[in-house]
Amino acid sequence: MSDIAGQTTQQLFNKWRSGDAQAGQVMAQRFSDWYYAISASRLGDRNCRTALQRACQRFAQGVASLTDAKQLPTWAHGIITEEIQAAGGRTGGGDHPNALTGQRNPTDLLHQVAPHLSHQQLRLLALSFEPTAPLHEVKSAADASGGYPLAVLKARYVLKRALVSECGVAFTEVPDKANLDWGPLPLYEGGRMTEGKEENAFEIWMLSDLRLCKDIAEFAAFALALRGGAYAAYRHDAPPELHPSHQAAVARGQGPASNSAQNQGKRKLPMVLLAIGIAAAIAVALMTLL
Repeated sequence: MSDIAGQTTQQLFNKWRSGDAQAGQVMAQRFSDWYYAISASRLGDRNCRTALQRACQRFAQGVASLTDAKQLPTWAHGIITEEIQAAGGRTGGGDHPNALTGQRNPTDLLHQVAPHLSHQQLRLLALSFEPTAPLHEVKSAADASGGYPLAVLKARYVLKRALVSECGVAFTEVPDKANLDWGPLPLYEGGRMTEGKEENAFEIWMLSDLRLCKDIAEFAAFALALRGGAYAAYRHDAPPELHPSHQAAVARGQGPASNSAQNQGKRKLPMVLLAIGIAAAIAVALMTLL
């Protein structure tokens, strides 16, 4: 399986068409994960379920009609974009609790960990996830921390680490160093890409990097909360009045530099199942279509 898992989508497709059922199963899981990342990012975990299921069904029913592996990504992407549009298109932001948040509101969790980030990091995240904030303002705020988009990526991972340690959110993608190859990520999650050609190109590129897909998928609920204004109070240079939950955290000695013993042994929530059940159904269909 490890050999097959490391192959490109086109290689898996060609192996499947040659009768390799295992390659078809791996390919099905890959497309399912990809579809989930896109739909959860655009619609939110709960709202995306119908679009995700319909897209997976259409993929399973139509993939056997393709003969050229090069057409596969564009064809498959067309399906999920059509289903997202049918579901109302990209949501502007808001709270979308899911299994990864323990059904807690992402905004509440973001408030809870805010004292563990510097004001500069909070301001940068607030600006990055506010589509109406001029990009030059975002870049200016990033200059002191390594420039754009590196500073945004770093702040994003500081936030993810705080959500893991303080709230038990079971992220799997929390690298020590920001991946510069993922430079367009802040534009995508912040809703700054032009809908159409630019956004489509990025989403198709996501299919070539499953770690990027997973990162986007597991952070989607928090990205939507940030786009909904969870950190809007931090847009300005001066630190704002602390949210009541922030004050309580500081009073307990859980500020940015704290390593409270209360953080130890917290139960981690189960990782959201990236449409595995749906992928299994697709895999069965793929193995029986030829």
